[in-house]
Amino acid sequence: MDVMGGAAAGAGPTGYMSADEPGAGGAELLEDRTLRIGGGGHGRRFGLSVPGAVVGSFLVAALALGAAFGPMADKPASDTGSGDTAFSEPTDKVDGDEHPDKTGGVDEPTKTHDASEPDKTDDASEPDKTATPDATDKPEPTEAHAPAETTIALGLALEGTAVVVEWSACEVDDFVAYKIVRSKDEYVKWPMGSGDSLAGVIEAQGTTRFVDKAVDGGRTYRYRVFGLRSWNGETIIACRSDAASIATPAPTPKPEPTDGGTAMSISVVIKEGHPFIDWTACTGVDFDYYKVVRSTDSTVTWPIGDNDTKVAAVGKDGETKAWDANAPGGKKVYYRVFCIRETESGSVAVAATAVKGIETPETEPAPDPVALGFEVDVTGEGVVLHWEGCSSDVFAFYKVVRSFTNENPSYLPGTDGTEVIGVIENRGTTQLTDGAVESGDTIYYRVQAIGYWYGQKILLGQTTVIAVTIP
Repeated sequence: MDVMGGAAAGAGPTGYMSADEPGAGGAELLEDRTLRIGGGGHGRRFGLSVPGAVVGSFLVAALALGAAFGPMADKPASDTGSGDTAFSEPTDKVDGDEHPDKTGGVDEPTKTHDASEPDKTDDASEPDKTATPDATDKPEPTEAHAPAETTIALGLALEGTAVVVEWSACEVDDFVAYKIVRSKDEYVKWPMGSGDSLAGVIEAQGTTRFVDKAVDGGRTYRYRVFGLRSWNGETIIACRSDAASIATPAPTPKPEPTDGGTAMSISVVIKEGHPFIDWTACTGVDFDYYKVVRSTDSTVTWPIGDNDTKVAAVGKDGETKAWDANAPGGKKVYYRVFCIRETESGSVAVAATAVKGIETPETEPAPDPVALGFEVDVTGEGVVLHWEGCSSDVFAFYKVVRSFTNENPSYLPGTDGTEVIGVIENRGTTQLTDGAVESGDTIYYRVQAIGYWYGQKILLGQTTVIAVTIP
């Protein structure tokens, strides 16, 4: 291992940063680029294809971009040897003359061995069986590599609240079906991964359009289409599209119920240093939960938008109050309460209060970040990182980051070329192995401890940077 000198640990910001982790409040100010940990290469070798949504009318042109994944060599047939050994019938002539009558006084001439005649010691009526191939000894069937996959085009558009998926045809023999896969994350695979769902199956090879109505409003989805074929008794991928993403429009709930119920009201006050939200019951509509949402701007939506944070969820029979202890201090924040109905396709807001804003009081300064010890080892499994644990009471998680280009990687915003390769919520877990490395790579590693301070993410501590060159 060639370990280069580590860069000095930055002091890090002491200001507030917003939360994006589950279960914590705060508006997002730290853009998280967390990638899944896994073997098979590192982030700089992954290409994410994110085509834009198709605007207006569009026509998907068929592509035939497939290239052979490997040589298409046929296995030679087995050598079965020569055919039957020929033999000649004895002739009735000697030197061109007919044999004399064998019943007469002429002696039968002595015959000399003719190589064209079979050995008379065997039955002359049967050919030499040793030269005859066994009828069951047939040449082995030819085994060819599976045909190479081809790429098909993919386009997405909106049709009201539904997503229209169109693609070019998969023009192969023994076609089986198209599989339209939908995902809520950036990975869309077949067979499907944990974040994937099967949006549709189409068995007609010429049908290249599908309308996906089972989507939630206000979400971004990624799609991919796989064309399957039958090959040697198995179903394999014949064609696949690149992944494309599209955002569905957020539904706009009405402040008042549509079936005669009373309008909901909301009040927000500062109580014990934090916002206290109180609202009236949702009546006249069928719903399951109240969802309290905080925003850093006056647009508060469900599903939550970029600057929104879910503060509380209260059952329909629960107390219509919530206390936001994680609200950021010294800022104006906005609140809204939604009546939510759970459906098979997701959560739907059926009623909502108006938006209410309030100024939060200033809070005490966040603690300064501390330095954490750090060591690395290169093993057959990859680069093993060991770091000193964080002792802060407001600890939330460790962010393990790396970079191939930036000598000062950081989870903090404004740091180019940084990948997050681990998010660890257990304070006592202080080790991680990076197996997605290759010989010759030079990688810069750092671990940062992140906590919440009055609803904002802050840097509690970080290690120095250690550079590792993979032999």
